[in-house]
Amino acid sequence: MNFMPEREYTFAEFFAMFILVFPIVIAYCYFIFYVVEIIYQRNFKKPLVVFNHFFNKKLSESDKSILRENNHFYQKLKPKYKSYFEHRVAVFIGKTEFSTRDIPLSSEIKLSIAAVYIQLTFGMKNYLNTLIQRIIIYPDIYLSTHTNEYYKGEFNPKMKTIVFSWSDFKSGIDIKNDNLNLGLHEFTHALHFQTLKSNKSAHVLFRESLQNLFSSFSNVDLRNEVLNSGYLRTYAFENQYEFVAVLLEHFFESPEELKQKFPSIYKKVKEMLNYNEAIFIA
Repeated sequence: MNFMPEREYTFAEFFAMFILVFPIVIAYCYFIFYVVEIIYQRNFKKPLVVFNHFFNKKLSESDKSILRENNHFYQKLKPKYKSYFEHRVAVFIGKTEFSTRDIPLSSEIKLSIAAVYIQLTFGMKNYLNTLIQRIIIYPDIYLSTHTNEYYKGEFNPKMKTIVFSWSDFKSGIDIKNDNLNLGLHEFTHALHFQTLKSNKSAHVLFRESLQNLFSSFSNVDLRNEVLNSGYLRTYAFENQYEFVAVLLEHFFESPEELKQKFPSIYKKVKEMLNYNEAIFIA
């Protein structure tokens, strides 16, 4: 009986096979990870992976100093999470167009605004928002070109633009216990809009937790307790968007009070944002 001799493959042929098979293996692994991540999120109400960047972008020492002076959340982070925070701030600034009207565009302005956004989305893997492409800063209250009314801030999803009065934005981060934070308020509007249109896992978690929060208000006792408590300012009850924005201002500025008064609401907001101070707060 004749046997065909085993064929010896050249390095070039091995390399060609590797090139053909490698994308298939990567795609298969990605699919498996995607399925596992969904199952994990469904069961534990949080993403499997949050900080998936291997190389952190760096900020200068002067930029870090500005963050320390202007963002209380950043001050409290453990060193490892400070580096993640700095990376995300740098990415956000790099992907966002900043412009000003009648006020110089400084590093303090860009870093302070970016830091508030990253604070809001720090627990999310998909932290960037495609509905925020441009940020315009006025020195003070401004006349809106769209409504011909005066505003401190606004979010325009069609224009993918957020506008701030810098004086009001700055007072929002300087005064840490009045539950008034313009940056958190407008960025929450943008996040809320985005999660209604996105199927990314982190956004699905936000949307489902938010739906659970609204469903909880079918409990008449809870609804009346919130309405009659005077804890949330009246503006929160204009509509669902304003309610969420005002609620998140309270969540970040007076978390212990929110936890004490309405523990079930506090828990649902934590799930929405995947906010876990036990992990990343020093």
